Amino acid sequence: MRLCLPLLLCCTTAVATAAPDQQEQDMLKSLRNNLARSFLLAPELPLDPALRSAADEIANAHLARIDALLPAWLEEERKLQSTGGKQAAIWYVYFAVWARVLNELALWQIEPGDAAYESATQAALKASPQVCDLHGDNRFSDYAARIARIQQVPVAQRAALLSTERELLSRWAKPRATAAPWPDPLPQDAAVALLKAIPVQPARLALPPVLASQLLGGIKPYDAMAREEQCLLQQWWFKHSLQQGVAPATALNAFRYGTMISADVRLAGMFNPQQGQEKGKSPYPAVATRFQAEGSTIGQIRLGAGGKPQQASVIARKIVVPGIREVRPLAFENLFDAATLKYGMESKPAAGGPLKFQLVWTLDGERP
Repeated sequence: MRLCLPLLLCCTTAVATAAPDQQEQDMLKSLRNNLARSFLLAPELPLDPALRSAADEIANAHLARIDALLPAWLEEERKLQSTGGKQAAIWYVYFAVWARVLNELALWQIEPGDAAYESATQAALKASPQVCDLHGDNRFSDYAARIARIQQVPVAQRAALLSTERELLSRWAKPRATAAPWPDPLPQDAAVALLKAIPVQPARLALPPVLASQLLGGIKPYDAMAREEQCLLQQWWFKHSLQQGVAPATALNAFRYGTMISADVRLAGMFNPQQGQEKGKSPYPAVATRFQAEGSTIGQIRLGAGGKPQQASVIARKIVVPGIREVRPLAFENLFDAATLKYGMESKPAAGGPLKFQLVWTLDGERP
């Protein structure tokens, strides 16, 4: 099938008869375009001209480096997926490489910089709500979010921070330290729980005006908030955590996970939901089906009055995605979280029974 992805929508017109060289060029073009969207700085983003110019230079150099790597990645996947003398289907090769690209984006969002970079990032998050006003499409605001934070620090510090940005980008496609674990509870869950607490805790940090006005009618479900509102809530929780004595590195890791653009967020609505679910089975997420993600999740249930589930959380994830090897598939690790939590809240644990459960996710050999 032919790959054309304007605005990240997959067009599936036939290309089975296209020449192999043309198929390769189609895939490379699609992958490059998808990646480039995450490095665009919207014209409306309020940046000093010198900072914008330097940021664009860094982004362009990085995109050129990854452009040079993509043909090798495609060839690597083609060889790995070709078995018994049968060449791998082009569609599976493409999705494996795309998964690798998405995962590099996720790992980059979580990875900390040096001490000066971390200190400046914390200062920017404490200082201004503008770090959440990114303009453009928030599903691709990876780079814009980082540069918007640098805009908030003194000009004299920016060159050092940009140097660290170059260094962090240079780690793509190379062995790297294991990413810090997912926070438990997730920052959005902890923040919403605190906001719902009655009576209101006197030590609670005041909400920013934009977020307060949105929540006057009641606490909206986190998934129903706009991305900017979600970012503001994450920023508020970061500052609240520091106020409560949480270690800065721990609070910053929670903020990074809370604002990470995972595969399900980036590709929201792109694929049709799984149809015809069997009774008793949790729905298989459409993105997981497309990228052949499988594995297991472990959930934990907290019981309330009457022994009914009051709160569920995901405490462990072990996910495997074709194309991602030797590193955590971070961009895809939370694909099954929503279904896991739903299963936990709808379960009926036996009296005195285990409050932890495991769900195993498998496609049973089916391909999209």
